[in-house]
Amino acid sequence: MSTVHVAASEDYRRARAELLAAEGELRAAAAAVAALRAALPPGPDVDASAPLTTAGGKPITLDDVFGDHRTLLAHHLAFDLLSEEPEEAGARDVDALDAQVPWLRERTAIAVFAPVPPHVLAQLAQRRAWRWIVPISTQPGDLSDRLHDTSGTARTVSTSAVLIREGATARLHWHGRTPLTAPLLHLLPQPE
Repeated sequence: MSTVHVAASEDYRRARAELLAAEGELRAAAAAVAALRAALPPGPDVDASAPLTTAGGKPITLDDVFGDHRTLLAHHLAFDLLSEEPEEAGARDVDALDAQVPWLRERTAIAVFAPVPPHVLAQLAQRRAWRWIVPISTQPGDLSDRLHDTSGTARTVSTSAVLIREGATARLHWHGRTPLTAPLLHLLPQPE
């Protein structure tokens, strides 16, 4: 079998080299942002006894969500509260996160929160065939209001957060609108 070599034009080689350099700069910038995020000082306390409800209707607390982990990667699923439907982009983010949960759980607890009734989350998880994500309703508590921006509208804003448990206290380490397509381990603090 013979090998076929494709001759690239000089224009192509020059453009490709420029693209490779830009990709390298993008990776370096992402690493610099991750270092700044990891170096954040301790954030505000979050009530670890905040009442939550699993999609199956079981009452739990934020402390329960941490399980044996020191960190919690939390995603707040954006919902249109008038129709009880998630924004499609946010649901796709959770679709992608679902596939990563088995290996992420080795490092951190993971949760998807939403300010809708548990049965709505159960139906959504079934429709979207989530295998690993356990969606959690922030009802009956006010965790969504305290951690995530609703901008005074009926539409929540999709956000991610990293919380750290220190003894009986949970602290917000980082909170922002980074999509779940970003390198997720860059969102977590470095292990001690």
